[in-house]
Parts: sequence; structure tokens; C-alpha cells
Amino acid sequence: MSNINRRMMLCGLASAPFILRSNFSRAADKPFVIGAVLPKTGLASQYGDFVSAGLTVGISQVNAAGGILGRQVQLLVRDDATNPGRALLAAKELVSEQRVDFLYPGVISGTTMAVLPFTTANKIVTLSNGASPQIGDAAKFPYSFQLADLATKRIAPMAAAMKRLGGTKVGILVSTNPPQVALGDGLAAELPQTYGLPVVGYKQHSGDAKDLTPQLQSLREAGADIIAFSTVAREGVRVVMLGLQTLGWKAKVVGEPAALYGDLTEQVPSAVHDQFFAVNYRIGTQLKTSSPARDQLIGELRKVGPIQNLAISSVARDVVHLFAWTCKTSQAKTGGIGAEALKATLESIGTSDLPSDVSLVMGNPNFSSETHTTGNADYRNLWGLVRVSKPVDGAYEGEALPL
Repeated sequence: MSNINRRMMLCGLASAPFILRSNFSRAADKPFVIGAVLPKTGLASQYGDFVSAGLTVGISQVNAAGGILGRQVQLLVRDDATNPGRALLAAKELVSEQRVDFLYPGVISGTTMAVLPFTTANKIVTLSNGASPQIGDAAKFPYSFQLADLATKRIAPMAAAMKRLGGTKVGILVSTNPPQVALGDGLAAELPQTYGLPVVGYKQHSGDAKDLTPQLQSLREAGADIIAFSTVAREGVRVVMLGLQTLGWKAKVVGEPAALYGDLTEQVPSAVHDQFFAVNYRIGTQLKTSSPARDQLIGELRKVGPIQNLAISSVARDVVHLFAWTCKTSQAKTGGIGAEALKATLESIGTSDLPSDVSLVMGNPNFSSETHTTGNADYRNLWGLVRVSKPVDGAYEGEALPL
């Protein structure tokens, strides 16, 4: 960390918004300061590390290309302790007291949504990596945009994965975080009707649950032979797989990006190694080939430190680049980067020639005035299916999962 500017200190993603102050307090030759509210501690503290690495690299790349409208960018971090109340207080402190030019107010959807009423009331544009569909609700939060896969868009790849793995009767097990509930509800509704997969049970649990054996036993008794699983907890994968081991149950588990953390060969007991799989961003999946942009990103993330989760770091990197592009485009089209100008630029992005190096993961998010989510983005080539493995540069062994 000694080679990183003190104001770009590393901090410990699915939401990562930027907030634009309507009146910049710094002279044009002073740096833009991005304030970031991240979980350095608490239930989802792993995300702080993932996102801070991506933000740091994104800022470094933008600075190397001349900064934002000719001004260099710096980073200032606060810990939200994975707590919505702490997130809101930190966001207000960064905006009102530190007078940052931009704010990244969270990596977990629940903490971000605690901040959005504040930013909405003050007409502050936000750009988020959170998976909850509510973050991109243009009617409720007209200045909030979402650069992440929607939680409900994980239904199709999870269905494809469960079919590929031979699942015939699905048990759903999700934590009570907003995107996990949205995914669980969507799976329960769509798997039988759209994908021909019967759902025999649906259980929710607190994010800090230390034992999921009772929920798993209930799903087993209901006849499930495969589990759709989602959580943001650091120990989530370990807890669910320990439950399977305790029950001696040979059902397979299919997780999703939010559940992935660290060395899966250490988290998953050896007796159930062959039972855990997860849908992941393809950029975070070890495939036979890799793109030059991905290779460059990996090289730059290595300079920051060991890459813990390439997928989440990548979308955080993309937020920085998309915001820089939005400022540049808005300035060129309107002569300014006020909230209304940025909002209009983002809402017209679907008709823009977005450079391919801006959004490596999602591509063009295709926002519109009706939806500020990525519901209209092209998801067909976004996914991979990973298995228990040691991550290499934050990517897990697996295969492409085309839709």
C-alpha cells in the first residue's frame, strides 16, 4: 500500500454509486476527489477489498489518460461496517464535511439503498454496481443508475446450470438481503413456468446465519435434488456446504457471484467438493482464452495486491470509466456536467457509440428514461459456470455458460 497515494488508500460489490455534487468546491486545476463508503468490517467485509482494488485501478487508468476533464482523480474512503445507518452517516460526512466531488456510497445493495433517499432529495446522480432492481428504479430514484447484472437476470443462467448438472427438483435457499430476496422470489416464480424446473421448497435465512442445516433438511424432505443458493456473507459457502456434509446429502448447490469469496478448496469440505458450483461473470472464470483488455486489467490489479475476486473488481473498475465517459460526453454535448446533464447523457447511452474499453463486464448498459437498470443490456455472453477451485488472479476454474 505504500506505493498508493494516501488519498487513494485501499479499502476492504453488488452497489457502487458515484455521486456528483451540483457545485464543485474545488478549482478547475485541483483533483476530483471520490469518496467511497465500503465495508471494511462487518458481515460483507470481503467486498471492500474487491471493490477498492477495482476503483484504484480504474482511477489509475483514468488518470493515465488525462483524468476527468483534465483533472486528476483521488480516492477518500470510509467504512460502513456493512450497516445501512453507518453508510448513510458516512455518505453525509463525505459530501457535507469532506466536500468530495463524487461519492461511491456502498457495495451492498442494502447499504446503498439507505443512501439513495439522501442523494435523490439532493438531485445527486449515482451510478451503482448493486444487483437489487430497486437501485435502478427510475420512478423512485430518478438520479440513480445501475451498472451491474440485475439479481433477477441471474435466473436464466442458474436455470441453465441446474439443468446442465442434472437437477430435476429445486430447493431455493437465499439470505434476506434485497437482491437475494429478489432472486429467490424470481426463481420461485419462473423456474417452473419458464424453465420446466419444479420448485419443491423455498427458504430464507439471515445473512449472519452460522448453521443452515435446518433449512437444508426441510428442502431435503421436500424432495429437492439441487439447491439454488444466494448470500452476500463471507462465510456463506462454507456454512451451506457444512450443512450438506452434516446431513450426508449428495444434492448439488448452485450459487451466484455474490456468494464467491476466497479459496473455495479451503471453504468447502473435501467430502462435498464435487457438489458446489456457481454462476459467475465470465470475466472472472478461467477459460482457455482471454481478451487483451482482461489481461491488461489483471496486470494492473496485480500491482495493487493479490487479486481476490476478478469479477467484482472488474465491475468496480468499469464504474470509474463509465462515469469519466459520462462527464466527457455531457461536457461535449451540453457544455456542463450538472446533475440534469449527466442524467440525460446516461439515459441516452443506448444510442451512443460506447467505447468497448469503458464497460468490460456489462458492455453497453442501455439505460433509458424508463429504466436505469441493465434490464435492456445483452446478457447472452456474460456468464460462466465455476466449480470448487483455488482462484488464479481472482478467477475460478470453469466453463462458459452461454444463454
